[in-house]
Amino acid sequence: MQWHETIPLPPGTPPPPDASAAQVVDAYVGSAMYEVIEEHQLALLMALALPLVVWGLRRWRPHRLTRLDALQPLERMLAWILVLSATIHAGLALGHEPSGFSLLYIGGTIAPWLALRRMLAGEPWKRTVRLVLLGLTIGYAVVSFSEPPDSFGLATKLLELTGLAIALRPAVETRWRAMGASVGTFLVAIVVSLGGWVGAMSAGDGGHHLGATPPPGVLLPPGEDRPPTAAERAAAEVLYHETAHSLERFADPAAAAAAGYQVDGMSAFEGHADNPAYQHDGRVLDPDHPETLVYSRAASGEWVLLGAMYQTDEIGDVGPAVGGPLTVWHAHDHVCISLPIGLSGLTSPFGLCPLGSITIPVTNEMLHVWTLPGLDAGEVFGDIDEERLAAYLAER
Repeated sequence: MQWHETIPLPPGTPPPPDASAAQVVDAYVGSAMYEVIEEHQLALLMALALPLVVWGLRRWRPHRLTRLDALQPLERMLAWILVLSATIHAGLALGHEPSGFSLLYIGGTIAPWLALRRMLAGEPWKRTVRLVLLGLTIGYAVVSFSEPPDSFGLATKLLELTGLAIALRPAVETRWRAMGASVGTFLVAIVVSLGGWVGAMSAGDGGHHLGATPPPGVLLPPGEDRPPTAAERAAAEVLYHETAHSLERFADPAAAAAAGYQVDGMSAFEGHADNPAYQHDGRVLDPDHPETLVYSRAASGEWVLLGAMYQTDEIGDVGPAVGGPLTVWHAHDHVCISLPIGLSGLTSPFGLCPLGSITIPVTNEMLHVWTLPGLDAGEVFGDIDEERLAAYLAER
C-alpha cells in the first residue's frame, strides 16, 4: 500500500486549483557552477578594478611598469595573467570567512607574484611559472570537491590555463615538443573540467524539494521545505489519481503517437514524448492533456510508461504548486539544444556546448508525476530512486 492508497480523500475534496492560484517566484535557486557566489564577488570587483589601477600607474608612475613592458608580447601576456591571478586570489582570501581555505588563497596570491618577480628580474622563470600555474589549476580541481565551483572560479582557471599554455611553449620549438606542450595543456584542462563537473554534481542532493541544492542544469524556487498541510496532501492525491487514470490509455506508445505525442523522437533507452498541440494551449496541470509522456526501455526491450511531465506554456510562467511542498515545479538552465531540436547536454564548466548546439539560458517550468507502483510522495513528484527504477524495468 502506497501513500496515495493509505489516506482516503476527504469527502468533497476540491480539484487542483488552476495556474492563477500560483505564487510569483522572483528568483530561482540553481547550481553555483553557473553563478558567482557571494564569497567571490569581492575578488570579481578587484579583478574588474585592476585595469583602473594599471591606468593610474601608467599616468602617474609609469616607471613601475617599465620592466613589464619590456617583455616579449606573449611573455607580457603571461605576466599580466599572473598579476590578475594574484589579484583574484587576494580577493578570495578577503572575501571568505577565515578557514583552512584561507591559507590556500594566500598561497595563490603569493606564488604568482614570486613567479612574476623572476620574470621581471631576468632570471630563469619557466619552471617556476609552470609549477605555479599547474598547482593553481590542479589544486582547484581538488578543492572543487569541498567547495563547489562557480562561474568566476572556473573563468579564473581558464585564464590560468591560457597562461600555462604560454609557459609550456618550448624555447626551441620542434614538432614533438610542441605536441607535448599541447597535450599537457589539454590534459590539465580535462582534469579541471572533470573536477568542476564532479564537484558541482556532488554538491547537489538530487532532490526537487524546497531547500534542496540542485545539480547543474536544474532550477528550483526558493524556500524551505516543510510538511504539507492536509489540504495540500489531498490536492496532491487528486493530481496523482487523475494523472494515473488518464495515462492508462498511453501504456502503448502507438496510442500515444495516435494522440499526437512524438514518440519517434525518443532516445534508444529513455525518452520524453512531447505533444506540440499541448505546449501552448493555455491549459496547465490538466491530467487529460499532459504536455509530455515519459517512457523507458524494459529488459524485454518494450517501452514502459513511467509517468507524465506537465509544463507551463511560457518561460517565466509559474507552475501551480497545488500540493505545496509535495509538488515543487522546476526549470532547467544552460541546456544545450542541437538541430534538429533535441537535448544534447548541459553547458560545460567552461561555458561550452557540444559542437553544433546552442545554450538555452532557462526553460519553462515543469513537474513530473510518476505512476510507477511502490513510490512514496517524495518520489511521485520528484526523482525516482535509480535502483528502484532499474528493478521495476527488469521485471517488465
